[in-house]
Amino acid sequence: MDSKHQTGTFQSKDGTKIFYQAWVPESPKGVVIIVHGILEHSDRYQNVVNTLVPEGYAVWAFDHRGHGRSEGRRAYVDRFEDFLVDLEAFEAKVRAENPDLGIHLLGHSMGSLIVAHYVASLETPEKFKSLILSGTGAAPGPDITWFIKNVSKLLSVILPKIRLPAGTDPNFISNDPEVVRAYIEDPMIEMKVTPRIAAEVMKASTKMIEIAPGITIPTLMQIGSEDRAFHPSTWEPLFNAIGASDKEFKLYDGFKHEVYNEVNKEIALNDLKDWINSHN
Repeated sequence: MDSKHQTGTFQSKDGTKIFYQAWVPESPKGVVIIVHGILEHSDRYQNVVNTLVPEGYAVWAFDHRGHGRSEGRRAYVDRFEDFLVDLEAFEAKVRAENPDLGIHLLGHSMGSLIVAHYVASLETPEKFKSLILSGTGAAPGPDITWFIKNVSKLLSVILPKIRLPAGTDPNFISNDPEVVRAYIEDPMIEMKVTPRIAAEVMKASTKMIEIAPGITIPTLMQIGSEDRAFHPSTWEPLFNAIGASDKEFKLYDGFKHEVYNEVNKEIALNDLKDWINSHN
């Protein structure tokens, strides 16, 4: 299916210029907004694009403030809620350009926290067709270093903007060595993190079960069984707490954190495609 790729920027509420891109087929039948994870960027979701655009979906994505090609201090945010404000501005832009199309919201890792908190805060969450949470959870997992988990909260107060090595083994993302190599060599991947963003994201993760009853739209969770970015013990409680009656939890045996970038990625991508098709 023929499609066009467009890029640009939009301004968030505080004036920060946010980079976005979209892959739009002829006569799209729906829209999927991708919200990426910490320290990465929107270019890394080409497998999702290549799966959904041929199905007739326009895929829109943006780089978080301090990430990729967006403005802002690298890997920093004043408060987690700034991410929600940016998503709100992006949603408004996407809806203005697609006024007659249903929209699905897909968040990966930190992005899953952002979309979950966002949807739970809405008075009319049903304006979204569905929600997809990839690589999600409700507490930091074993792959997050002791230093980040235990020291970032203190440093967030006294030295919030200092840049420190993230310290995470890149092999946590996938079993595919080519994916890991590309991640390591990607100049737009941030290998350092600020205490403030680390503390804000961890705080948001620990509130996931508390806010989950407010997620009342159809929700799909996709997680690799070997994912340790979030604590595995929180997966089932989080899923059970989600308020939607229409919900599904897909656990992929042997997969790591990025289910769409795995050796057998087609399994997760097909589940994503089928979910969106059945909820559009």
